[in-house]
Parts: sequence; structure tokens; C-alpha cells
Amino acid sequence: MLASQRSAVASSQYFTELQLVAALVVITWSQVRPDTSTAATDAADRYIAEQHGPDEKQYSNALPADARASAAFLHAADSILSADDLRTAIVPLMPVENRTRTGITPTRHHSWDRAFKRQRQSCSWRFLAVAETLVPAYRRTGPGGRRIPMSQVNYRPEHIPAFLPQEWADRHLGAFTGVSSLILRRNAATHLVRRARGGSLLEAAQFLGIKAGEHGVGFGTKLGKWARTQDNLHAFDIALDAIVADLEASPRIDYQHRRQCLADWTLPPAIWNHMVAQLQLWPGNRAIIDDRKRLAVSAYIWARVTQGEYFFSPCPSNIATDPEACRLWKYHRRFTCTWLRQTDDHPHYRELKALLNVYADQLAAAIDNTRPSRSVAKSSAQDRRQVSSER
Repeated sequence: MLASQRSAVASSQYFTELQLVAALVVITWSQVRPDTSTAATDAADRYIAEQHGPDEKQYSNALPADARASAAFLHAADSILSADDLRTAIVPLMPVENRTRTGITPTRHHSWDRAFKRQRQSCSWRFLAVAETLVPAYRRTGPGGRRIPMSQVNYRPEHIPAFLPQEWADRHLGAFTGVSSLILRRNAATHLVRRARGGSLLEAAQFLGIKAGEHGVGFGTKLGKWARTQDNLHAFDIALDAIVADLEASPRIDYQHRRQCLADWTLPPAIWNHMVAQLQLWPGNRAIIDDRKRLAVSAYIWARVTQGEYFFSPCPSNIATDPEACRLWKYHRRFTCTWLRQTDDHPHYRELKALLNVYADQLAAAIDNTRPSRSVAKSSAQDRRQVSSER
């Protein structure tokens, strides 16, 4: 660590992180203790038994005076910090894992959380990216306070699609079982927004235009129950990190701007009539092509442009105050969008879907061209550093 090729800043960061991780090792020694016993590990065992027994009222995360015991804790901490995948290596030390699987009370981590808050400015970005995600207590303004944004986020909330793209879901969430893909995709989007803007999952859902309480959205509670049945409670957060990597490697799209532009939009009648004129007349085809269908396909276009779910599309303003008209619109919306997802079964909807997709992509490009230009990455980084300095 004191080699000439390592800067003084990097060395200082390493020793700060070594101290922090060693404190976690003391708390969770049973999770990281090597299988092979040595004089050092035996000394560490005795220290834990003496200082952290079930009858102890106060817990200390400090390293012991015994040099051999301290050496065991420090060696374990160094091995964790040296891992190629720091998140995976540090997972067994974190509060959620211990709280549910080992019986270690959450209060054991409270003093560590306070130390982390005091020393975070002296840690590397690599360590912060892991600690911010895995230590929930850090991400709040105070006890019971509002969750604050993460400082290591290089995207903005508006860059998150309301419904995670299928490609990303297949790649990063496909291995999860026991919970529906729909819930995983919604929750992935809301968790990513919360990372960037803070607050609650409900607030993140509202930002994305998702109406909580409808269609079994399942924020937090359902996902939390599912997570507690997994062998790795942090697997979902690790998957989110991989999704963030895909997001940061993709063009930035302002989905919030798209939602705002389409908040009171329906497919213009002239465009709809032009599309209908291009459809072939199939024998026995009784598909509806009147204004009801125009309003229904507007929801399909809205979902494609905003990367959302069609049943969260806003009700057309001309019928929004009529409950019966809204009910019928929702029925035709569901019927039409269901057929559009099953185009192989119906030539009419196969042709119609192709026309709608072309128009939706053109509309999305036109909306994006109206967005005020700004240096997203630069402003995002400056915002995060400002938040960090204020803490």
C-alpha cells in the first residue's frame, strides 16, 4: 500500500476503507472466518466470544489490543477489499443479510453506519458505490428521514423508462424465479429512479407515471417478501448495478419529457384515417376501425414512445370527465393492445402494428428534438458532488 506507484490519496483511501471493513468483519466474524484455524483466527474467536457474547449489552466494532486477533480481522478485510467484485465480496457483511439470516441484531451496525457517514469523504468511489447501495441507513437525511440520492449516479431520473426494456430484463432479471417479470421490471425502474432522486418508491413510481395501487403494482412489499426467500438478498441490487451499466452505455433519452408531451395527446384523426386506408380488407374481418379504435391505439403509441405500460396511459381529455366513456375506453384499450401484442394470430393487427410502430418512432424522434439541450453527464456529476459536499 505504500509502494511508490500508489498515490498518497489512494493509500489514504485504502487505509480508511480497511478500517471500515475491518469493523464490519468484527461484527460478522462468523460469516467471513476462514475454514482453516490458525493462531490468529483462534485469537479472533476468543475476542468475539469475550466481547460479543449474547449477554453483552454494548458492542464495540473496534479492533482488539491483541495483535494476533487484529491481524485476523485485518487480513479478512484486506481480502475483501482486494476482490475483483467488491460488492459480492462484501455482501455477507451487510445489515440486511445479517438481520434475516444470522440473527445478528441491526443495532450492531448502527455505530458502523455513523462511522461510514463521517469518513465517506475519505473513501474511493469504488467503495462508495458499494456502501451506498448496501447500507440503507446512510441514504436518509436522518433517523426516519427522507431517503437521499446516491452520489455515485451518472444518470438522471428522467433517463429511466417506466417499464424496463425486455432485453435488459431478460439479461439481468431472467434468472430470478418466484416473482413475475412484470413486478421485477416495474420495481427495477422505480428503484433506479430512487437511486437518482431519493425519496420513496411510491414517489419514484409517481414520477414514472405509474399509478400505485392499480393492477397489483407491488412496490417494496411484494419484492421484499420475495427477496427474503432468496439465497442472496442483495442479488436484486447487484442486477440493478448491471442494468445501470447498460443504461450508461446507451443514448440518454428524456422519458419524462416524452410523458409530459403526450399527457394530453391522442392520435390525430387525419393520421388515423391515413393508416386505415393502408390496411387490407381481409375476408370475414370485423375489426373496429372507428374513433374508438383511434383512441385505443393512442395508448399503444403512448406506451411505445414513453417506454411505459399501456394501462398507465392517460385517459383522453375529451372523455376524462365521463366515467362511462372512460370505462369503455379502458375496455377497448385493453382489447386492442392485447391483440397488438399477439399480431401473429391476426393479419389485421399485424399490419396495423407495423404502421403504429413507424409512426410512434417518428413521434418519439420529433419529441426528443424539442427537448432543451444540456450536458447531462456534466450537470449530473456536478449535482452529485454538490449534494456530497452539503452532507
